[in-house]
Amino acid sequence: MEPREPRNPFYLLLLIAGVIFVMTVLAYAIVPVLEEKARDAGTIPPPSPFRDALRSDGWKWVLGEVAALIVLGLASMGLDRYRRWQRERQVSEPGASVSKASPSGEKDAQHQGSH
Repeated sequence: MEPREPRNPFYLLLLIAGVIFVMTVLAYAIVPVLEEKARDAGTIPPPSPFRDALRSDGWKWVLGEVAALIVLGLASMGLDRYRRWQRERQVSEPGASVSKASPSGEKDAQHQGSH
């Protein structure tokens, strides 16, 4: 059985960044609508530093998270390509293919010599 390839740590980071991105975009889109509905119903929403920050800086958060998604996506693809390149290089080396075939080749040579 071949040893398992180590997991790509960038996939987990990409997943976390993606979840945070979705939550931020949903909050950025839905919170103002909920505030407006509350005002229309005659209820003034209580002050909230989170909503104030979301209103003023939410677009910066979204842009930063998009940048993080792009960087982590490229890093995960780059690490996968690098690992594949290393694997292909090891297989194509002349010493690597001989060492893999030598245990069965030695047994065949011993059986041929005894006949």
